[in-house]
Amino acid sequence: MGTKEGTTGLPVLRAAFEPTGSPRWFVYAMKKLELDAKHGFDLQITLVRDQITGAFQSFEVALKEGAVDLIDIDWIVIGRHRTDGLPVTAFFPYGRIAGGLVVPSDSSINGLQDLRGKRVGVVRLRDKNWIILRAACIKQFGFDPQQENTVVEALSKGTLAELLTSGQVDAALQWWQLIPPLVATGAYRRVVDVLDLIADLGVEGAVPITLFTVTDEFAKRNPELLRGFVRAFCDTADYLKANDQIWVEIGEQVMGGIDPRIVTILRDSWRRRVMTAWDGSTVRQIERLFGELLKVGGGPLLGIDRLPPGTFAAEFIE
Repeated sequence: MGTKEGTTGLPVLRAAFEPTGSPRWFVYAMKKLELDAKHGFDLQITLVRDQITGAFQSFEVALKEGAVDLIDIDWIVIGRHRTDGLPVTAFFPYGRIAGGLVVPSDSSINGLQDLRGKRVGVVRLRDKNWIILRAACIKQFGFDPQQENTVVEALSKGTLAELLTSGQVDAALQWWQLIPPLVATGAYRRVVDVLDLIADLGVEGAVPITLFTVTDEFAKRNPELLRGFVRAFCDTADYLKANDQIWVEIGEQVMGGIDPRIVTILRDSWRRRVMTAWDGSTVRQIERLFGELLKVGGGPLLGIDRLPPGTFAAEFIE
Protein backbone atom coordinates (compact mmCIF):
# COMPACT_ATOMS: atom_id res chain seq x y z
CA MET A 1 0.00 0.00 0.00
CA GLY A 2 0.96 3.65 -0.26
CA THR A 3 2.54 3.89 3.20
CA LYS A 4 5.58 1.89 2.11
CA GLU A 5 8.71 4.04 2.16
CA GLY A 6 10.65 4.66 -1.03
CA THR A 7 14.33 5.45 -1.50
CA THR A 8 13.63 9.00 -0.32
CA GLY A 9 12.39 7.71 3.04
CA LEU A 10 8.98 9.22 2.26
CA PRO A 11 5.72 7.28 1.87
CA VAL A 12 5.25 6.12 -1.70
CA LEU A 13 2.10 6.92 -3.66
CA ARG A 14 1.82 4.69 -6.72
CA ALA A 15 -0.22 6.11 -9.61
CA ALA A 16 -1.09 4.60 -13.00
CA PHE A 17 -1.72 6.72 -16.10
CA GLU A 18 -1.78 6.10 -19.84
CA PRO A 19 1.30 6.95 -21.96
CA THR A 20 -0.76 9.35 -24.14
CA GLY A 21 -2.73 10.85 -21.24
CA SER A 22 -2.38 14.44 -20.06
CA PRO A 23 -1.61 13.47 -16.40
CA ARG A 24 1.94 12.76 -17.57
CA TRP A 25 2.38 16.52 -18.08
CA PHE A 26 1.66 17.53 -14.50
CA VAL A 27 3.59 14.52 -13.18
CA TYR A 28 6.68 15.76 -15.07
CA ALA A 29 6.32 19.20 -13.49
CA MET A 30 5.55 17.86 -10.02
CA LYS A 31 8.63 15.63 -10.03
CA LYS A 32 10.89 18.29 -11.55
CA LEU A 33 9.85 20.82 -8.90
CA GLU A 34 9.97 18.10 -6.19
CA LEU A 35 6.53 19.14 -5.01
CA ASP A 36 5.69 15.58 -4.01
CA ALA A 37 8.65 15.50 -1.62
CA LYS A 38 7.82 19.02 -0.38
CA HIS A 39 4.36 17.74 0.59
CA GLY A 40 5.63 14.58 2.25
CA PHE A 41 5.41 11.75 -0.29
CA ASP A 42 7.17 10.14 -3.25
CA LEU A 43 4.96 9.89 -6.36
CA GLN A 44 5.83 6.83 -8.45
CA ILE A 45 4.23 6.39 -11.86
CA THR A 46 3.33 3.28 -13.82
CA LEU A 47 2.38 3.78 -17.47
CA VAL A 48 -0.25 1.27 -18.55
CA ARG A 49 -1.40 0.38 -22.03
CA ASP A 50 -4.45 2.05 -23.50
CA GLN A 51 -6.55 -1.09 -23.61
CA ILE A 52 -9.95 -2.26 -22.47
CA THR A 53 -10.65 -5.73 -21.13
CA GLY A 54 -14.29 -6.45 -20.44
CA ALA A 55 -15.65 -3.59 -18.32
CA PHE A 56 -12.19 -2.40 -17.23
CA GLN A 57 -9.52 -0.16 -18.68
CA SER A 58 -5.93 -1.24 -17.97
CA PHE A 59 -5.35 1.26 -15.16
CA GLU A 60 -8.63 0.26 -13.49
CA VAL A 61 -7.37 -3.32 -13.44
CA ALA A 62 -4.11 -2.12 -11.84
CA LEU A 63 -6.07 -0.36 -9.07
CA LYS A 64 -8.44 -3.28 -8.56
CA GLU A 65 -5.53 -5.73 -8.24
CA GLY A 66 -3.62 -3.48 -5.83
CA ALA A 67 -0.69 -2.88 -8.18
CA VAL A 68 -1.22 0.89 -7.84
CA ASP A 69 -2.91 3.23 -5.36
CA LEU A 70 -4.27 6.05 -7.53
CA ILE A 71 -5.77 6.53 -10.99
CA ASP A 72 -7.94 9.16 -12.69
CA ILE A 73 -11.36 8.13 -14.01
CA ASP A 74 -14.74 9.74 -14.53
CA TRP A 75 -17.53 9.72 -11.98
CA ILE A 76 -19.90 7.66 -14.15
CA VAL A 77 -17.33 4.83 -14.11
CA ILE A 78 -16.81 5.24 -10.34
CA GLY A 79 -20.58 5.00 -9.85
CA ARG A 80 -20.74 1.85 -11.99
CA HIS A 81 -17.87 0.22 -10.13
CA ARG A 82 -19.46 0.97 -6.74
CA THR A 83 -22.79 -0.38 -7.96
CA ASP A 84 -20.99 -3.56 -9.07
CA GLY A 85 -19.33 -3.95 -5.67
CA LEU A 86 -15.88 -2.49 -6.38
CA PRO A 87 -15.33 0.09 -3.58
CA VAL A 88 -13.51 2.96 -5.31
CA THR A 89 -13.95 6.63 -4.42
CA ALA A 90 -12.94 10.02 -5.84
CA PHE A 91 -11.05 12.33 -3.48
CA PHE A 92 -10.21 15.30 -5.76
CA PRO A 93 -10.98 16.45 -9.31
CA TYR A 94 -8.44 16.38 -12.11
CA GLY A 95 -10.55 18.48 -14.43
CA ARG A 96 -13.01 18.94 -17.25
CA ILE A 97 -11.33 16.17 -19.20
CA ALA A 98 -13.57 15.41 -22.16
CA GLY A 99 -13.08 14.78 -25.85
CA GLY A 100 -14.34 16.07 -29.15
CA LEU A 101 -15.84 14.93 -32.44
CA VAL A 102 -13.37 14.97 -35.35
CA VAL A 103 -14.16 14.62 -39.07
CA PRO A 104 -12.19 14.88 -42.32
CA SER A 105 -11.89 18.50 -43.48
CA ASP A 106 -14.12 17.91 -46.51
CA SER A 107 -16.86 16.15 -44.49
CA SER A 108 -20.48 17.30 -44.75
CA ILE A 109 -20.78 16.94 -40.95
CA ASN A 110 -20.84 20.42 -39.40
CA GLY A 111 -22.75 19.68 -36.20
CA LEU A 112 -24.64 17.02 -34.29
CA GLN A 113 -27.68 17.43 -36.56
CA ASP A 114 -25.58 16.09 -39.49
CA LEU A 115 -24.60 12.88 -37.70
CA ARG A 116 -27.76 10.90 -38.47
CA GLY A 117 -26.98 7.73 -40.39
CA LYS A 118 -23.20 8.27 -40.38
CA ARG A 119 -20.51 5.85 -39.21
CA VAL A 120 -19.16 7.07 -35.87
CA GLY A 121 -16.08 5.71 -34.14
CA VAL A 122 -15.89 5.72 -30.33
CA VAL A 123 -13.33 4.32 -27.90
CA ARG A 124 -16.09 2.47 -26.11
CA LEU A 125 -19.87 2.63 -25.99
CA ARG A 126 -19.92 3.34 -22.24
CA ASP A 127 -17.42 6.19 -22.47
CA LYS A 128 -18.52 9.48 -20.91
CA ASN A 129 -17.92 11.39 -24.17
CA TRP A 130 -20.31 9.15 -26.09
CA ILE A 131 -22.91 9.27 -23.31
CA ILE A 132 -22.86 13.08 -23.24
CA LEU A 133 -22.97 13.31 -27.05
CA ARG A 134 -25.90 10.88 -27.23
CA ALA A 135 -27.78 12.86 -24.60
CA ALA A 136 -27.17 16.10 -26.54
CA CYS A 137 -28.42 14.53 -29.80
CA ILE A 138 -31.55 13.21 -28.06
CA LYS A 139 -32.27 16.51 -26.32
CA GLN A 140 -31.51 18.90 -29.17
CA PHE A 141 -32.33 16.96 -32.33
CA GLY A 142 -34.60 14.12 -31.25
CA PHE A 143 -32.46 11.16 -32.32
CA ASP A 144 -30.21 8.71 -30.51
CA PRO A 145 -27.07 8.06 -32.58
CA GLN A 146 -26.69 4.70 -30.86
CA GLN A 147 -29.91 3.66 -32.63
CA GLU A 148 -29.66 5.60 -35.90
CA ASN A 149 -25.96 5.35 -36.68
CA THR A 150 -23.41 2.67 -37.33
CA VAL A 151 -21.27 2.93 -34.21
CA VAL A 152 -17.83 1.32 -34.23
CA GLU A 153 -16.27 0.60 -30.83
CA ALA A 154 -12.48 0.83 -31.20
CA LEU A 155 -11.49 -0.17 -27.61
CA SER A 156 -8.37 2.02 -27.77
CA LYS A 157 -7.59 5.59 -28.78
CA GLY A 158 -4.90 4.41 -31.19
CA THR A 159 -7.28 2.08 -33.02
CA LEU A 160 -9.88 4.86 -33.14
CA ALA A 161 -7.37 7.17 -34.86
CA GLU A 162 -6.68 4.43 -37.42
CA LEU A 163 -10.40 3.99 -38.12
CA LEU A 164 -10.67 7.70 -38.89
CA THR A 165 -7.52 8.04 -40.98
CA SER A 166 -8.34 4.92 -43.02
CA GLY A 167 -11.87 6.18 -43.74
CA GLN A 168 -13.64 3.33 -41.95
CA VAL A 169 -15.67 5.87 -39.96
CA ASP A 170 -17.07 9.26 -40.98
CA ALA A 171 -16.43 10.83 -37.57
CA ALA A 172 -14.46 9.90 -34.46
CA LEU A 173 -15.12 10.87 -30.84
CA GLN A 174 -11.51 11.23 -29.77
CA TRP A 175 -9.74 12.24 -26.52
CA TRP A 176 -9.13 16.00 -26.38
CA GLN A 177 -5.33 15.96 -26.31
CA LEU A 178 -5.11 13.84 -29.48
CA ILE A 179 -7.22 16.24 -31.56
CA PRO A 180 -4.87 19.26 -32.09
CA PRO A 181 -2.16 17.15 -33.82
CA LEU A 182 -4.84 15.73 -36.17
CA VAL A 183 -6.28 19.17 -36.94
CA ALA A 184 -2.78 20.61 -37.49
CA THR A 185 -2.30 18.33 -40.51
CA GLY A 186 -5.09 20.23 -42.27
CA ALA A 187 -6.83 16.96 -43.12
CA TYR A 188 -9.25 17.00 -40.15
CA ARG A 189 -11.33 19.45 -38.15
CA ARG A 190 -13.09 19.35 -34.81
CA VAL A 191 -16.86 19.69 -35.09
CA VAL A 192 -17.83 19.54 -31.42
CA ASP A 193 -16.10 19.93 -28.05
CA VAL A 194 -17.87 17.71 -25.51
CA LEU A 195 -17.43 20.47 -22.91
CA ASP A 196 -19.75 22.70 -24.98
CA LEU A 197 -22.37 19.93 -25.04
CA ILE A 198 -22.50 20.00 -21.23
CA ALA A 199 -23.57 23.65 -21.38
CA ASP A 200 -26.09 22.73 -24.11
CA LEU A 201 -27.61 20.20 -21.70
CA GLY A 202 -28.37 23.12 -19.39
CA VAL A 203 -25.52 22.77 -16.88
CA GLU A 204 -23.72 26.11 -16.63
CA GLY A 205 -20.31 26.52 -15.05
CA ALA A 206 -17.38 24.16 -14.64
CA VAL A 207 -18.15 20.48 -14.03
CA PRO A 208 -15.25 18.09 -13.34
CA ILE A 209 -15.41 14.96 -15.47
CA THR A 210 -12.41 12.94 -14.32
CA LEU A 211 -11.27 12.68 -10.73
CA PHE A 212 -8.35 11.21 -8.82
CA THR A 213 -9.56 7.90 -7.48
CA VAL A 214 -8.43 5.36 -4.87
CA THR A 215 -10.03 2.42 -3.09
CA ASP A 216 -12.16 3.16 -0.02
CA GLU A 217 -9.67 1.27 2.13
CA PHE A 218 -6.71 3.31 0.85
CA ALA A 219 -8.54 6.60 1.50
CA LYS A 220 -9.38 5.47 5.01
CA ARG A 221 -5.83 4.35 5.83
CA ASN A 222 -3.91 7.19 4.16
CA PRO A 223 -5.86 10.47 4.49
CA GLU A 224 -2.74 12.58 5.13
CA LEU A 225 -0.93 11.07 2.15
CA LEU A 226 -3.88 11.98 -0.10
CA ARG A 227 -4.05 15.49 1.37
CA GLY A 228 -0.37 15.84 0.55
CA PHE A 229 -1.11 14.79 -3.03
CA VAL A 230 -3.92 17.37 -3.26
CA ARG A 231 -1.60 20.14 -2.07
CA ALA A 232 1.16 19.06 -4.46
CA PHE A 233 -1.30 18.82 -7.37
CA CYS A 234 -2.72 22.30 -6.68
CA ASP A 235 0.80 23.78 -6.46
CA THR A 236 1.73 22.04 -9.72
CA ALA A 237 -1.44 23.25 -11.46
CA ASP A 238 -0.75 26.83 -10.33
CA TYR A 239 2.79 26.60 -11.67
CA LEU A 240 1.66 25.14 -15.02
CA LYS A 241 -0.95 27.88 -15.38
CA ALA A 242 1.59 30.66 -14.75
CA ASN A 243 4.77 29.35 -16.37
CA ASP A 244 5.09 28.94 -20.16
CA GLN A 245 8.69 27.72 -20.19
CA ILE A 246 7.89 24.43 -18.41
CA TRP A 247 5.55 23.60 -21.31
CA VAL A 248 8.43 23.87 -23.78
CA GLU A 249 10.22 21.24 -21.69
CA ILE A 250 7.08 19.08 -21.48
CA GLY A 251 6.76 19.28 -25.27
CA GLU A 252 10.33 18.05 -25.68
CA GLN A 253 10.58 15.57 -22.81
CA VAL A 254 7.07 14.12 -22.52
CA MET A 255 5.27 14.77 -25.81
CA GLY A 256 8.16 13.51 -27.92
CA GLY A 257 9.24 16.80 -29.45
CA ILE A 258 6.02 17.60 -31.31
CA ASP A 259 5.47 20.91 -33.12
CA PRO A 260 5.75 23.75 -30.55
CA ARG A 261 2.56 25.32 -31.96
CA ILE A 262 0.63 22.18 -31.00
CA VAL A 263 2.24 22.25 -27.54
CA THR A 264 0.90 25.80 -27.11
CA ILE A 265 -2.62 24.71 -28.12
CA LEU A 266 -2.46 21.78 -25.68
CA ARG A 267 -1.10 24.04 -22.93
CA ASP A 268 -3.94 26.54 -23.32
CA SER A 269 -6.53 23.76 -23.50
CA TRP A 270 -5.15 22.04 -20.39
CA ARG A 271 -5.24 25.32 -18.49
CA ARG A 272 -8.90 25.70 -19.41
CA ARG A 273 -9.72 22.15 -18.31
CA VAL A 274 -7.80 21.59 -15.09
CA MET A 275 -9.75 22.14 -11.85
CA THR A 276 -8.64 22.66 -8.27
CA ALA A 277 -11.97 23.63 -6.69
CA TRP A 278 -13.49 20.80 -4.63
CA ASP A 279 -16.38 21.64 -2.38
CA GLY A 280 -20.10 21.03 -2.00
CA SER A 281 -20.97 23.19 -4.99
CA THR A 282 -18.57 21.22 -7.25
CA VAL A 283 -20.27 17.98 -6.24
CA ARG A 284 -23.69 19.55 -6.85
CA GLN A 285 -22.56 20.47 -10.38
CA ILE A 286 -21.68 16.83 -11.01
CA GLU A 287 -25.05 15.71 -9.63
CA ARG A 288 -26.78 18.29 -11.84
CA LEU A 289 -25.10 16.93 -14.99
CA PHE A 290 -25.83 13.36 -13.92
CA GLY A 291 -29.48 14.33 -13.46
CA GLU A 292 -29.64 15.86 -16.95
CA LEU A 293 -28.09 12.77 -18.53
CA LEU A 294 -30.49 10.55 -16.60
CA LYS A 295 -33.46 12.68 -17.65
CA VAL A 296 -32.52 12.44 -21.32
CA GLY A 297 -31.39 8.83 -21.57
CA GLY A 298 -32.34 7.06 -18.35
CA GLY A 299 -30.35 4.38 -16.58
CA PRO A 300 -29.61 2.37 -19.76
CA LEU A 301 -27.68 5.33 -21.22
CA LEU A 302 -25.46 5.60 -18.15
CA GLY A 303 -25.31 2.04 -16.91
CA ILE A 304 -26.52 3.28 -13.49
CA ASP A 305 -29.58 5.17 -12.33
CA ARG A 306 -27.90 6.94 -9.39
CA LEU A 307 -24.47 7.88 -8.08
CA PRO A 308 -24.08 5.57 -5.07
CA PRO A 309 -23.08 6.89 -1.63
CA GLY A 310 -19.29 7.05 -1.35
CA THR A 311 -18.70 7.96 -5.02
CA PHE A 312 -16.99 11.06 -3.61
CA ALA A 313 -14.87 10.73 -0.46
CA ALA A 314 -16.63 13.22 1.81
CA GLU A 315 -13.65 13.81 4.12
CA PHE A 316 -11.68 15.47 1.30
CA ILE A 317 -14.44 17.86 0.24
CA GLU A 318 -14.01 21.33 1.75
